[in-house]
Amino acid sequence: ARPLGLLLMGYVLWLSVSFGFLRNQWVTIVALLIAMAGVSIWLWRREPLGDFLRARRRTILVVEALFLIGMIVAAFVRSYSPEIATAGGEKFMEYAFINSILRSDTFPPPDPWLSGYIISYYYLGYVILAMLIKLSGIPAAIGFNLSLALLFALTLTGAFGVVYNLTTRKPAEGEPVTGSVGYSLLGALFVAVLGNLEGFLEVLHGGGVGSPAFWAW
Repeated sequence: ARPLGLLLMGYVLWLSVSFGFLRNQWVTIVALLIAMAGVSIWLWRREPLGDFLRARRRTILVVEALFLIGMIVAAFVRSYSPEIATAGGEKFMEYAFINSILRSDTFPPPDPWLSGYIISYYYLGYVILAMLIKLSGIPAAIGFNLSLALLFALTLTGAFGVVYNLTTRKPAEGEPVTGSVGYSLLGALFVAVLGNLEGFLEVLHGGGVGSPAFWAW
């Protein structure tokens, strides 16, 4: 639901501003948020979700906890290295794009590298992140680092959801839903944490574990 909500709202904002119907401003984002809330309430009244929530309350609580923990842990880790810099320098471009979108009332936003021109690159993802930064009113630098934490948390819950649906048996009438929360948590772990062991190896190396010959190898 979180990625879908962000994508829908960001896409409507991007499309409406690109065609000149709306302006990329705080009031526009709030209006879109209210409109999406209204549609959500209408759908809720048409299809009450009480039975769904009761049948899956354990899973929903696990997902909410997973998202919250992932967001907090990623933000905590990022707080030790908050500088916007990478070996390849791509985060400079990302930060420049977000600032350009934040400062522009129209789309496409100005090219931060070439005055008088517009960004000639795919930038919808940056529109979504800039939308959250503009809505919250926090500085762009802090919002950028929180965006990285958000992407990590969304990856965790997204992987959880995919594995949960792959391992859930469709129940017969009146039967409880049976899905594997354990496998789903393992899927989130594999996708978001264990996919790259570089950080784990750096911790071992920094702690003096292993011989110089091993690390040279």
